[in-house]
Formats: sequence, structure tokens, C-alpha cells
Amino acid sequence: MYSQKPLIELFKSGKFPGENSVPKHIETVISNVFIFDKKVYKFYKNDNEFFNKGFRDLAPKDSRFDFTKRDFKWNNSLSPSIYTELINVKLSDDNIEVLKEETETEELVIVMNRVNTDDLLFEKLMRGEISEDESFLMGRQFAESLKGAQTKFDSKHNFYDKFELRVSDLRDWIKTVSEYISEEESKEYCDFLETFRKENKELFEKELSDELVHGGDMHSHNAVFTDGSLYLMDTFPPKEEWLVDHKLIPLYRVGADIWALSGNKDLFESFVRGYEAGSGNTVNRFLDDLYIIYASAIMVSYLYMLQRTDKEKKESAERFHKFIREYFKGRKTRKS
Repeated sequence: MYSQKPLIELFKSGKFPGENSVPKHIETVISNVFIFDKKVYKFYKNDNEFFNKGFRDLAPKDSRFDFTKRDFKWNNSLSPSIYTELINVKLSDDNIEVLKEETETEELVIVMNRVNTDDLLFEKLMRGEISEDESFLMGRQFAESLKGAQTKFDSKHNFYDKFELRVSDLRDWIKTVSEYISEEESKEYCDFLETFRKENKELFEKELSDELVHGGDMHSHNAVFTDGSLYLMDTFPPKEEWLVDHKLIPLYRVGADIWALSGNKDLFESFVRGYEAGSGNTVNRFLDDLYIIYASAIMVSYLYMLQRTDKEKKESAERFHKFIREYFKGRKTRKS
């Protein structure tokens, strides 16, 4: 397999055209990110066995490039002021060369304008720095950003079947943090979601299926709120099946984060009202239990994964865990 190590080392040393400093290197599960003074460069790994087997195989060059192009197109449509261009690079002696054509390209690199990570929505919620007015404003901007990205499909999809797969994926997802969330607890959440699906089959097959759109992986960890503006980053879904999304899932993914991390339900309600103002549509609140539990189960597992290597995430994981337990216990589920 082609090794990305030489390219990584050159980036780490700052040997990139137009840059005169040594960047901060962040290695995520599936990418290498290099943060310079004003610009950020990212390319996807080809050797992550967990991701390649469980989500999508990025080892082949064609597959990795296709994913990178789709990733950039999606994120650029949501935040064009951050996601600026996609460039072709290759190694040339002891330097990185930027190419005009893709013919000899060794890697596709996403170029972004740098943002202040102190303004991550996740961090602001943890610090209690979001007001109800700001939450309303975020909800409205969130809805407006999604309008151009949440396009409909040419062919019909059945959300009753799609959500069954999502629940199955969620069971596997929670298993990865079994030392924090017991099998019994996980089963309660996932069984509830499955029961909700079965008891509301007509709703899923008709109304919700008619509202399916191209979706993204959105939560407070990839949103920035700075100077009254909300920006979304790195939200292209890692799994092909997750491209088919009900239009309200992003609202509840971010909304559940707002409620759980702030501990303030009023912020959640303000966010929903802002979303309704920005979208021009009324949110079907019958879906609260379904999507809040679904979104929270995803996020609490994610935070427990992060805290294995980042101890600062322990507090947020525990805060979210307390939230989902209390919400699940107090839920008021109705049939449609």
C-alpha cells in the first residue's frame, strides 16, 4: 500500500508552498489535519483499518479521492467562507508540489480558512456561554444553511427500513464504549427506538419517507459560533447509508447537544423556534422522544470514545450520560 508518511512529515515540517511556519498537526480517526497561522489543510488516511472495514474503504486512491471530492462539495455548500478549495498535491524531491491537473496527484487536500476553536459550539455550551437569544439565532441560521444542502432524492426511499439499519448501527456504536454504557442500558435505548418505529410504521413509510433528504453528520463538535454567526464544519457523513437522512435529524442532533451540555431546556426550545423561523416550517414535536434519545445515544458514546485519549472530554461525557438517563426516564411517548 502507498504510504502517506512522507507527505505527512513534509506537512509537519511546514514545507508547503506559501506557508512559512510549522503547523499544529492533529490526527483524527480518519484524517491528518495541519493548522497553520491562517490556513488549515486536511487529507484523508488510507490505512485506518477500523474505518475502512466498518464505514467505507478509503485505501484505494479512486475511492479516497471520490470521498474527498464529495466531502468538500458538501461542506463548501454549507460553509463556503471556511471551505475554500480542493487542491492536487504530490511529492517533489523534498517538497510538496501543488498541481493544476489531477493526473499525477498523490493526494487531494482540502483547504480551509482557520477558525478559532475557542468558538466551537461544544466548548461554549460547556462553559455556559450561549444565551437564549443566541440559541434562537443559531437555529435560524442553521435552517438557512441546510436549505441549499438538504436536497431531495430522485428515487424513493423507505425510512421505515432505513431507520431499522440506523438502530442496528447504533447498537454496534454503543458497544464500543461498553465499559461506560452497559449492554442493559444500551438495549433500553435501542429497543425503545425500534418499538417507536414499529408502532408508527405508517408515519415512517409515508410522511417521514417523503421528507428524506441528503444528510450530514452534524453536532456541536463540528459547529462554530463566532460573532453572532454559525458555521458548520466537517459534516459529510462517514457512511454511505447515512447520506439518506430525515430532514429533522440534524436539528435534533445539534439541539440535543445544546440541551444536554448546557443543562438548559429553554436553550433547546429557543433553538427549535429559531429553526422554525429560518425554515418556514413547524417542527413535528411528536418526534422529540425518538430523535432526542437517538441523537443523545450517538453523542454520549462519541464523547466516551474521545475521553479515552482526551481526559478533558470526561466531564462532557458524564454530563451527557446523566442527561440521556434522565430524559429517557421522564419521556412521554405517544402514538401517532
